[in-house]
Amino acid sequence: MKKCGKTLLLPVIVYGVFLIICFKRFNNLNCVYTIFLQSIVPTITAYAYAFIYMSGLFDFTIGSRIIIGGLVGGIASARFGMAGLLIGALVASVLAAALTGILNWICKIPSLILTMALTMIFEIMGKNISGKFSFVSIDYKYAALGSAPYIIIVLFVSAVVFYFIFSHTKFSYHMRAVGSNEAVSRNAGIHVQRVKVLCFVIGSLFAAVSAVLTISQSGSMGAQTNLGSAALLFKPLMGIIIAVVLQPVCNMTIGIFISQFTLNTIFIGLIAAGFPDTFQNIFLGIFLLIVMVFTNNVEGLKELLHKKPALRAEAS
Repeated sequence: MKKCGKTLLLPVIVYGVFLIICFKRFNNLNCVYTIFLQSIVPTITAYAYAFIYMSGLFDFTIGSRIIIGGLVGGIASARFGMAGLLIGALVASVLAAALTGILNWICKIPSLILTMALTMIFEIMGKNISGKFSFVSIDYKYAALGSAPYIIIVLFVSAVVFYFIFSHTKFSYHMRAVGSNEAVSRNAGIHVQRVKVLCFVIGSLFAAVSAVLTISQSGSMGAQTNLGSAALLFKPLMGIIIAVVLQPVCNMTIGIFISQFTLNTIFIGLIAAGFPDTFQNIFLGIFLLIVMVFTNNVEGLKELLHKKPALRAEAS
């Protein structure tokens, strides 16, 4: 808990910077509460993607699968109410994830190429499911989960379930072993392809929750085409990457939420500072590049920092 407390300095420092820049908009607890609520859906989406990321795969389909889950759940809610919304989103999400995982097993091609192609297919399926207006709406009485306090309860339950699966199951150790070294894992008796399929399927449980919350918050879900659903991937992916960097001092469950809260603070701060909405995408790309460069060269940086004192000692 002490280590996790240290990671709270990250959002506190970022918030403090924008408090100085935009004092009038950031000097109240309502702003913190708004950022907190806006961080919930990306956090749960990141929980869905974390299993795939840690197994060494890349998945473009996560956004399209969330949209399909929301569309099917929205249609089912018109007939079966809240139960239809939940079960429809869950079934659609699990089936789409299982299909993605099985095709990844059978096709044996890079997951980036496979999931990009499947994303376009899932988007067309979503457009056909949504009808000629390309969106599905739900009755307001079935949208309770998208607002407080229910959405906060959903986040808490999701975090507890993710923590247990990610940190205290045999599957999680196999998943990380596969992501670390697939060949060694196979030689150790781990069924690599089965683990990868399970990463998609188990992650789909959280993707279904994200789908329900997304359609509940706005009251409708629109279909996307031309890889438009991929936009739902990048913020959760950045949150996971930052959480991996924070892993030595904070577990992934809390690290992902802290990362998403920090990112949302930055995005809201940029808008409050007068930057246009499009600047968020520019910042997202630059920040992602910086984080990726840092994480992929962290060992080299450590070696460089250790070499400098040695070189100075030799010179003296």
